[in-house]
Amino acid sequence: MTARRAWLLSAPLLLYLAALLASPIVVASRLAVTDPVTGAVPSLASFRTIAGDPLFRRALVGNAIVPVATVALEVLAALALAVLLSRRLPGRRLVRAAVVIPFALPEIVFLTIVRSMLAERGYANGVLVASGVPAVDFLAPGSAAAYASVIVVDAWRTTPIAFLILLGALAAMPAEIAQAAELDGASAWRRFRWITLPLLRPALWAILLLRGLDALRIFATPLVLTGVEGVPVLSTYAFHQWTDQGDDGQAAAAAGVLALLAVAASVPLLRRRAEEAA
Repeated sequence: MTARRAWLLSAPLLLYLAALLASPIVVASRLAVTDPVTGAVPSLASFRTIAGDPLFRRALVGNAIVPVATVALEVLAALALAVLLSRRLPGRRLVRAAVVIPFALPEIVFLTIVRSMLAERGYANGVLVASGVPAVDFLAPGSAAAYASVIVVDAWRTTPIAFLILLGALAAMPAEIAQAAELDGASAWRRFRWITLPLLRPALWAILLLRGLDALRIFATPLVLTGVEGVPVLSTYAFHQWTDQGDDGQAAAAAGVLALLAVAASVPLLRRRAEEAA
């Protein structure tokens, strides 16, 4: 395929993305660099204001902790489930369907159910108290339990994406290689470490790119479970500035910082993926 033909085939998608993204990016960028008092452009007043806000600094920390922990937990869980459910086990189709249920539910429905489960008098604490364990305030603002709850719940909801990608990759994997290694006396762990895992590397990179960038803009999970200040991240901080404070410039500045973080995170991943593919 020539480069000209490739551009022609890509043109409808590029025009669609430009129509949807260009205008919001231009408007948000202008808001972010406009002085809220004098209207001067360009100005870093909004960036200086949010830099001095303790909630913004907490949101930066949250955006460093929550996405990394979520994606790591999600990849490990999806890999374990995909390897287990790729085997011929009784009831595996039913289990596969059960794994996908959290992602199949509307996000707000799933999060509302989980919030009721993790509430002070919810199902989780009911089980703990019945077992003789003191109740835990899973959603206490700023607590380690709240951060852990957001990480686990978001990973739980999005693990099906990684699971389906890895399950498809395992299904497409040539069985003869693992069978030959088994005949040569390789243990199950050695077959997984030296055969399965290297062959899954392209799928794992796809998951890291797809879910890593998506996890950076995590929004609904911390907002529904803990509110704006419980486990703050940049997206909820921008939402707070826009809706609660009515400050368009600070909201756009926070969104700009999030966009820069996404670019900074994606470039090394894309470069490493290109190096491995070369």
